[in-house]
Amino acid sequence: MVIVVRADLGMGRGKAAAQVAHAAVAATLTAAGSPRLRAWLADGQPKVVLRVDSAAALGDVVARAVAHRLPVETIEDAGRTQLEPGTLTCAAIGPADDDAFEPVTGELRLY
Repeated sequence: MVIVVRADLGMGRGKAAAQVAHAAVAATLTAAGSPRLRAWLADGQPKVVLRVDSAAALGDVVARAVAHRLPVETIEDAGRTQLEPGTLTCAAIGPADDDAFEPVTGELRLY
C-alpha cells in the first residue's frame, strides 16, 4: 500500500499520522475479502508514505492510479482541528503488487 500525503497543508505530525491511518483503514476495508488483501496481510501489511505539494498534484496521482486500475481511497478532513472541513489530505493506493506502483508514484519522495 502506498499513501500519498499533501505536504502543503502544514499538518502537525499527529494530524498527518491520523490522516494516514484513516487512509490505510479505508483502503483495507474496501479490499475486505479480496485476494489482494489476503496477499498484503500475509506479506506483513507493507506501507510507504509519500508526499505531494498540492491538491492538484494529489489529484494527478489519484487519476494515474485509477488509469492503472489500482484501488484508491481519498481522505477529506472532518474539520474538527487544524483544517477546514472537506480538505483533501491524502490518498491510499492499494493494496497491490509492488511493481504496480512504479508508474503511479515512482517519482514521489518520502513524506
